[in-house]
Amino acid sequence: MPVKWTLKKWLAVEHNIYRPSQLQVVLAQKAGVQLSLQAISSLLNSTPSAIRLQTIQALCNALHCSLSDFCEVVPDDATEERARRVAEEPVQYREQTATLSPTVSHGIEQKLEIEPEVREIIMRILREQGLIPREPPAFTSSASVAERKMIGMLIPSWLWSVTPDLTRGAVECLAQTNYDLVLYSLDWGELESGRREVIDNLLTTQLTVGLLAAFPGQASHHLTHLHNDGFPVVIIDDQNEQATLWVGADNTAGAYMAVRHLIQLGHRRIAHIKGPSAYLVSRERYLGYCQALLEAGIAPDLSLVLDGDFSPQGGKTCAHTLLELPAEKRPTAIFASSDQMAYGVLSAAEAQGLRVPQDIAVVGFDDDPPSIHMRPALTTVAQPYFELGQQGMRLLLSVIEGKGAGESEPISPARMLLHTRLVVRETCGAAYKNKLSLSSDAPAV
Repeated sequence: MPVKWTLKKWLAVEHNIYRPSQLQVVLAQKAGVQLSLQAISSLLNSTPSAIRLQTIQALCNALHCSLSDFCEVVPDDATEERARRVAEEPVQYREQTATLSPTVSHGIEQKLEIEPEVREIIMRILREQGLIPREPPAFTSSASVAERKMIGMLIPSWLWSVTPDLTRGAVECLAQTNYDLVLYSLDWGELESGRREVIDNLLTTQLTVGLLAAFPGQASHHLTHLHNDGFPVVIIDDQNEQATLWVGADNTAGAYMAVRHLIQLGHRRIAHIKGPSAYLVSRERYLGYCQALLEAGIAPDLSLVLDGDFSPQGGKTCAHTLLELPAEKRPTAIFASSDQMAYGVLSAAEAQGLRVPQDIAVVGFDDDPPSIHMRPALTTVAQPYFELGQQGMRLLLSVIEGKGAGESEPISPARMLLHTRLVVRETCGAAYKNKLSLSSDAPAV
C-alpha cells in the first residue's frame, strides 16, 4: 500500500524545524538518540523504504506526537480506483507511461511499461544505492540553487589533529547562510587508491550542491572530473598541483621565516630534513629554506639536506646522520619540514647527549598540538587550518552562487595562499641567546 510521508512539512508547520541539524539536536536532547545528518536528511527529503522502530519511537518521544501525524498509509481501494480510471482511458495511460530498460546480468534487455510515479521511485532507489551514474545537477537559476541546501565536506580522518580546526572554519562560514554541512570521512587507503566509486557514492543522492575536499590525495583526479563537468568543487591541499580552485598555506614563506629566524640568531650551518619529494609541500618548504640562506649570502650545503618521510622515526634517522658528522661539518641548527620529524630530531639529540637549544637548535613546521608540550617546547611554523576551512568554504559558496546566477563555464584553476606564522618557543634558542646577552652585558664583580 502507498505511504504518504509528510515529516518535513509537519516539522516546519508544527515545530518550526527546517534543517536536519535542528532535528538532530532535538533528538539528542529530548530522546537521547544520535542520528547522522545524512540519515536525518533522508528522512526529511524522501519517503523511507524501511525505518527502525527505535527511530520512530525517538521521533514520537522528542516531538510529543504519534506516527500518524506525519505518516499516512493510503488504503488499497484508493489504489485500485486509480488503476480502474487509468484502464478506462488507455490512450491517456499509454501517453503517461514511461519505459525503463534494465540490463539483465546475462546481457538480456527487457522493456517494461510502468507508471511515471513508480518509475521515479525505482530510479530514486537506484540512485541512492549507487547503481546508476549520478548526473551533475543543473544550475540554471538562483531558485534552483535555493532548493538544494546541502554542501559536502570531504576529510581524510576524524582522528587527524587538524580536522577540528578545518571543519570549525567551514561551519562558521556557513553559520549565516541557508546551507547545511554534510561531513564525509574517508580513510587514507581509500583516498590514496583514488577510487572513483568512493566519491561517487557520496554524491549519488544528489543532496549536495558543492564539495569542499581537504587533502584528498589521489582522489584529486576524480574531483577534477567533477569540476570539469560543472559540479562546484574546491580543494584544500598542499600535496599536489590541482586543476580546480584550491586553497593552501604559503609553505615557501613559512619555511623562509623559520630559516631567517635561525640566521638572525647567528646560525650559519643550518640543516634541513625534507619531506617526500613527491609532495608539493616538501618542494615548497625546501625552496623557502634555500631562499633564506641565499639572501644571507650562505650557499646551501647539500650534505646538510636529507630526505625524510614526515614521521618521527624518519626525523630521528636523519638527525642521527647529521649529528654524527665531524664537529666542523656538524650543523648548529636543524629545520625539519614537519613537527613530527622535529620530534624525532629532539629524540636523537637526547640519545647523543646533546642539549637543545644549547648544542643544537631545532625548528619544525605545522604547530601540531603536542609541540607546545615538548620539553623543551618546539619552535615551529603554524598553519592556518581554521582559516583554510573558512576561506575554502567562502570560495565554494561563491562558485555555487555564481552557477546559480547562470554561469555555466567551469572557473579557471586558481590557488589562494594563506599566511603562515612563526611560533617562537624554546628549541630555537632565542630565549637562551637573550640570557647570554644579558649576562655578558652585566658588569664584572
